[in-house]
Amino acid sequence: MMFSLEIHNAIWLFLVIFMLHDFEEIISVESWSKKTSNLVESNDSRLKKLIWSFWNINSHSFAKRDVVIFLVASTIVFIKVQFIESEWVAILFMIFLCFVLLHNLVHIIQTLILKTYTPGLYTAIGLVTPYTIYLFYRLV
Repeated sequence: MMFSLEIHNAIWLFLVIFMLHDFEEIISVESWSKKTSNLVESNDSRLKKLIWSFWNINSHSFAKRDVVIFLVASTIVFIKVQFIESEWVAILFMIFLCFVLLHNLVHIIQTLILKTYTPGLYTAIGLVTPYTIYLFYRLV
């Protein structure tokens, strides 16, 4: 017997999946920036310094950023669930999912440029990207 998830629940579950990703970032960002500061201090690459400067933040400040992201994501998910048959809401939600996939791609690119783990990489690859693709599949 195959497990089936109602589409409303699948959409709501996206918030949980995305928050697990945010938790990985919040938990790891502060120690990561301390451990990797030597990568950019001894390097002349402006791009590496720019990437590192984005992540060079304490967990509390990073969590405040993530609250805003969570509120935006929650609002979009709420609207999608309330107006599940609406065409403009479907477009809005698909655009949102595209931004999420782009966000995950940025994690991978940052990791390749810095040649080290960046906060959020594991859940971006292992949870958020597969679930976002699953939602695309279910909604199309």
